[in-house]
Amino acid sequence: MCYLIRTTRVLPTDNTVRYRRLVLQLPQSPLRPHFVRAKVRVHEYPDGTLAVFHGPRCLARYDDQGGLIDQVKSLAA
Repeated sequence: MCYLIRTTRVLPTDNTVRYRRLVLQLPQSPLRPHFVRAKVRVHEYPDGTLAVFHGPRCLARYDDQGGLIDQVKSLAA
């Protein structure tokens, strides 16, 4: 899936990403206990959905209202 917009954010101490008036809460991850002060990328897709990436790994996907769609389960790959 090709993204339309890609931006970089640094997470604050509440483990959220702010993007276009939305607050995206990152779910728990087996990768790290938290992502405070981590650089992440937000991808916005043509259908309005969003995805948050840390490096090459997708941490979570969100609908156009900021609701969590799914969490990528195989993060070790």
